[in-house]
Amino acid sequence: MTHLLLGILLTLATAAATPVEKKPWTLSVEERIALRADPKLAAERAGVTRQLQATAKTKSSVWVDDFNGKTHPELFLPHEVFRELVELAYTGPPRANQIIYEGFMPDAKRHGLPPDFWQRLQVITAAYVSDIHAVKDNLHSLRGQSGRVRQRTEAILALKHVDECRSRADALAAARKEFGSERFDRFMYEVIVAGMFHSEDRVADAAILRRMEGGCR
Repeated sequence: MTHLLLGILLTLATAAATPVEKKPWTLSVEERIALRADPKLAAERAGVTRQLQATAKTKSSVWVDDFNGKTHPELFLPHEVFRELVELAYTGPPRANQIIYEGFMPDAKRHGLPPDFWQRLQVITAAYVSDIHAVKDNLHSLRGQSGRVRQRTEAILALKHVDECRSRADALAAARKEFGSERFDRFMYEVIVAGMFHSEDRVADAAILRRMEGGCR
């Protein structure tokens, strides 16, 4: 009886000492950055990808880090998932946007978002979407340019990148306020992130990630 009681107490103590795994939408920005910027963890993730490629007899990648939203949703920063959501919903042709609304609406309802979610989010993200288009237009203009004309376009593009970064952060903050941070983030990390992929040829720079998440301020 004594041994049985001791075993139960040890089991309870171990369970209490074991940290509960966090849900992807609950991690702090710093927790996400720590995971992304860890060279050892990045090498392990890239190694898994190479093993899968070898099994499938495909060409091995040269990525230093490689992950996707199905296996590692927690590694994506909120601004990255938000960017994916906005570009899917508001930067394509009207018919394509409508298909996105209809396709994701059951998930939006399941997460407690209102019936007019897409319309309200469109108003919130209007300035950000405008900056996205401005960046794309300037990138398109660079084609075929040279000399001083190209330099001027590159200078404008650098400014528009900052505008885009800031308007994205403002829109994300406004969306969280409008729909509730927990509800909105859970929708992003359970639905939108599932189709995302990320590969890079160097370990993530923590300072750059913080700056991007902070709206380049």
